[in-house]
Amino acid sequence: MIRLTEMERFLAETLQVSSIADYAPNGVQLRGRDTVERVVGGVSACMDLFRAADQAEADVILVHHGMFWNKDSRVVQGNLKARLSFLLSRDLSLLAYHLPLDRHPEYGNNAMILKHLNLKPIAPFGLYHGTHLSFLGENGVADTLEDFVVRVRGVFGGDPLILPFGPERVRLVAVCSGAAPELVQEAKALGADLFLSGEAAEPLYHYAREEGIHVIAAGHHRTEKFGVQAIGALLSRQFGIDFQFIDIPNPI
Repeated sequence: MIRLTEMERFLAETLQVSSIADYAPNGVQLRGRDTVERVVGGVSACMDLFRAADQAEADVILVHHGMFWNKDSRVVQGNLKARLSFLLSRDLSLLAYHLPLDRHPEYGNNAMILKHLNLKPIAPFGLYHGTHLSFLGENGVADTLEDFVVRVRGVFGGDPLILPFGPERVRLVAVCSGAAPELVQEAKALGADLFLSGEAAEPLYHYAREEGIHVIAAGHHRTEKFGVQAIGALLSRQFGIDFQFIDIPNPI
């Protein structure tokens, strides 16, 4: 058992929350009971996850996508009201870490993707407000695209969108989890053979075809499951608390 404030400080320091500008608040978004024995992790704050956490008798819900975003209305209504009512009635805490959990060099979504795909990080990638969110990874076996896609499906599952316009062999791979289709231009400038992200956008097709770069969009949700699991496992090792990751399906 630890105090919530101790967990909050540990995560803020570990994930270097103050070192990057974000468009969502990072850390505690709703403060419940003071002590923590059980943590449930998930990708996104949603009622299905909240109900599952309550069934698991969790004290804290830890997510990548929280309930609050800077562009949102400050009027509490609709599903936001329902979510807050549920959490408050159970005295549950909600902690969310967005860009800090994408960019961390060991526990972040992008670092974990490179690890799972057996890519060696060789250069920073994904410039955002003066900070890099990810890495350019070297593929030691230089697969064909077809072989690399087999590895991608093994890591992420689902049916990824594939734009097969790059070279015969995949040696350098630029990775950025979530929704970052605009980073394909940076990937090309760095000499990447393939750009992997979560979501695609309409202009991506013609850019990839004309510039000669492979693109894989493996799913926003699917590319952002790893960071919460890694940091939750760290919390369990560090403080001896129980951590359970609950994957609420999302096809996007």
